[in-house]
Amino acid sequence: MENVQIRIDEKNMKNLNELAQMLSSSKSEVIRRIIEGGIKELRMKIAMEKYIDEEFSLCRAAEFSNVSIQQMARYLTQRGIPFFKQSIEESEKDVIEAQTWL
Repeated sequence: MENVQIRIDEKNMKNLNELAQMLSSSKSEVIRRIIEGGIKELRMKIAMEKYIDEEFSLCRAAEFSNVSIQQMARYLTQRGIPFFKQSIEESEKDVIEAQTWL
């Protein structure tokens, strides 16, 4: 592991101390957990933005975020973003084709 030095204001330091005490953990461990969660959330947000801008497919967004496709789809759905991008016309064609299979 590498060491990083940061400055924290009084409010955040108070919150950090409170969390460390509640979790019976060190401040360093709490900071590591916060960073891990923050990195994951930031990667998900970036992937979502790139998905919206059509720079990423759903699969690529999930890969970038280090989550499953299902988790990425759920994340998008929770934010009101459809993850299934098929037009009505395409869906109707699929229905017609599927009927020929029977």
